[in-house]
Amino acid sequence: MRSFRQKVFVSYILLLLLFLGLMFPFVTNSVQQIVFRSMNDCADELIQELIVAKNAEEMVENLKERRSLLFYRVGILDSQRRLLYDSHTKRLLGTPFFPLQFVTHPEIEDALQYGSGYAEEYSHLLGQKLIYVAKRFFFHDEPYVIRLAFPYQYIHDLRYGFTFGFLFFGSLLLFLFSGIAVIVLNHFSSPIRDIIRAIRNYKEGNLGTLPDIHLKTDPQDEFTHLANTVNSLSKRVRSEIQLVTRERNEKEAILESLSEGVIAVDQEFRVSYANKTALAFLDLPRTIVGKQLPESLHPKYQRLLQRCTTTQALATDEIEIKRPARNLYLNLIATPQHGEGALLVLHDTSTHHHITEMRKAFIANASHELKTPITVIRGFAETLHENSELPQETIQEVTQRIVDNCRRMTSIIKNLLTIADIENLPSFRVSPYSLVDLVHNCAKTTQAVWPHASISVVPAGDDPFEVEVDGSLIEIAISNLLDNAVKYAENAPEITVHLAHSTPWITIAISDNGIGIAEEELENIFQRFYRVNKTRSSKLGSSGLGLSIVETIVQKHLGRVEVSSTLGKGSTFTIYLPHRLSEALQKLEETSQ
Repeated sequence: MRSFRQKVFVSYILLLLLFLGLMFPFVTNSVQQIVFRSMNDCADELIQELIVAKNAEEMVENLKERRSLLFYRVGILDSQRRLLYDSHTKRLLGTPFFPLQFVTHPEIEDALQYGSGYAEEYSHLLGQKLIYVAKRFFFHDEPYVIRLAFPYQYIHDLRYGFTFGFLFFGSLLLFLFSGIAVIVLNHFSSPIRDIIRAIRNYKEGNLGTLPDIHLKTDPQDEFTHLANTVNSLSKRVRSEIQLVTRERNEKEAILESLSEGVIAVDQEFRVSYANKTALAFLDLPRTIVGKQLPESLHPKYQRLLQRCTTTQALATDEIEIKRPARNLYLNLIATPQHGEGALLVLHDTSTHHHITEMRKAFIANASHELKTPITVIRGFAETLHENSELPQETIQEVTQRIVDNCRRMTSIIKNLLTIADIENLPSFRVSPYSLVDLVHNCAKTTQAVWPHASISVVPAGDDPFEVEVDGSLIEIAISNLLDNAVKYAENAPEITVHLAHSTPWITIAISDNGIGIAEEELENIFQRFYRVNKTRSSKLGSSGLGLSIVETIVQKHLGRVEVSSTLGKGSTFTIYLPHRLSEALQKLEETSQ
């Protein structure tokens, strides 16, 4: 039972049943006491009438004269328990009855011993159950007993009538009081029901916040004060919830925007929070929250967290995660959370490792590229120095080799300086150019060096394709691509340059009929000093810096370069440049701020 009214109603029912259960012995005992007192008082009245007689015979005669006014049956006994008179015995027994016979009954014994006695016995003489009351009195200093009898059936009827009436009126009063109590309770509990109805939707989840409670009671009523208190607490709770929610959202926004991965675990190492960066690093689903970190992850995670929580001190480590494209390097930092778990921060150092590796490769490649011509130059120079009498033809051949390697070194150094210059491109060198004119200039320059090459420029329509660029650098990028297209052609080079608009880009697609590039090599061709065909590249004097210069130039113009190629059929390099570089630079600055 949940309702207070139900509890009250059931309580009254139980009280009624208890009242009815206790009523029967109470009424029975009350009626018995009433009868006993009534017969006892009547016995006292008779005794007062009898003790004025001169002797026992006169006392008996006085009792006989009052027989019509007496109870159903009356008798007198002396101190030896001899029956002096009985109102019914002689009449019913006739000759067998004689006075002064001895009579023994419990009520008579109690009367002689204690002054009065009471008993309920079946009378064989009268054939019914009687109630007997015996009382002792003194006559001429001798104890006598007067014994009164009354039919039990009359007492039983009296008990029944008394019990019924008492129970009827008692039950009526109890039900009346219960009804009044229920009405009063219903009236006083009405504000409580209004409060419950007001907050039920919030309890069932239909409302996000606890609504205000409005009662139709007196403003000074205690329930009104209760409702006002609840409303005040509700407003305070809503304010606190909004504050906590705002702070939580801000913290989550900050954590989600971090480039570092963040994972929070409890004492059982179950994940309580993980930002998207951490999920991406570890290749975990969002459903990992609430679960333990999978055992398939690197064992260093578990060891680091266990050491952190055990020592309650900062713990660090570093791991390498194998990836198909490029390995991922992470610095791990585990921080204890005051006995509530730990916080694991994952810092991606892959770029640092990649730059370090590129720097090492660059130094090694640059050293190797410069070392080779220097070695050749030194060797030929020593030959000339040690053999001054060489034939003129040999001297010319040796000096030509020295000149060629010097040019190669000059080309390498020039390309390196070009890359350094590109990486520090100032904005004042950017100005409007016609892309069609730039491409035609590059085509003419290439054909001047490679007359057998066929270069076609195909603009989409008559648009001049005006762009904001550093003209000299864009010419370098396009010229490098055209030179490569000529160098790596098996037959007569046929090159087509397509210009087109592709919002928000202007595209330059350079297609050739060269030897093509293998698919597995495509992702590496823009790396510095990387050469697909090293033998052919060496013969052509390639240093492996041309495509790296192209990519750097295009990226400095906030564009991108893509390549598609088929072995034996040729390649297509596509450059994407923004229409308005100044606007793109301004947006980039605003975003960085």
